[in-house]
Amino acid sequence: MQAGEKIKRTKCFTPTARPPKNEKMFRFPDIERTTYWFFLLLALTSCRGDGAQDIRNYYFPLRELKEGLVYEYQPMINDSLTPAYWYYRSFFTEEGIFLTKTYYEYELAPLQLSREEVVSNGMLLEDLYLYENDSTGKQQKITVEVLSGSAFPFQVKDSSGVFLYKIQWHPVSDPEATITLIKNRRYIKDTTIVFEAEERDAVLFDVRELVEYDKEGVFEHEYSGREVYAEGIGLFYYEKKVAGDFQWAYRLKERYPMSRLEEQYMREREGGVRSEE
Repeated sequence: MQAGEKIKRTKCFTPTARPPKNEKMFRFPDIERTTYWFFLLLALTSCRGDGAQDIRNYYFPLRELKEGLVYEYQPMINDSLTPAYWYYRSFFTEEGIFLTKTYYEYELAPLQLSREEVVSNGMLLEDLYLYENDSTGKQQKITVEVLSGSAFPFQVKDSSGVFLYKIQWHPVSDPEATITLIKNRRYIKDTTIVFEAEERDAVLFDVRELVEYDKEGVFEHEYSGREVYAEGIGLFYYEKKVAGDFQWAYRLKERYPMSRLEEQYMREREGGVRSEE
């Protein structure tokens, strides 16, 4: 997206929506056995003769995530920031194939939970919840309205295509206000990354975000950033420029089971208690 170009709010490429919830979807008698055929069918039906590149293998490896894995991202620019922990888990069901994402920071308390579904041409955001503390310090769950749920495209052609992600919610701290997040993703180029001493193919996306805070008038703020998705990994690197020289970036450090993160948290918590005694 060129400098000065307006963020697109509508009429961008979005994944094909799933059938209405009251319609029956395909019922698989053996989920594990038919998983391969399901993905093969998607690949065959999405083959195109217009030069589009299939990048589905650069998204999260759903087969490897059936038991769930924590992706630990380390800050790259600002050392004062804490690591970001994302727990990804896939579900292969008769209803479809889904990916859940839970975002944790300190205290191992969830800050965000989402569910995406595999559709014919990408990943479609189905549900999103945010968690915010109220005035008493108790965590409250916020249901977010998904207006356009393009989470990741399976085909890209060139840098002219824009993929629209748009959500809206009411914050606990100001329930009369409405916050709208509009995110435009644009494929830039193929690249490579190195993870655990192994070079992998990757794709680079440019990201533009617009946040609208609507209460007795609309306040808007734009952000820019980039995302790198690596083959067999998923999201490997992401950065955001907030304002002026202030920006942050995170890079994947390692992946491991949730049990390890829970044990790490318990050790740190017990260590903190002992230091206070």
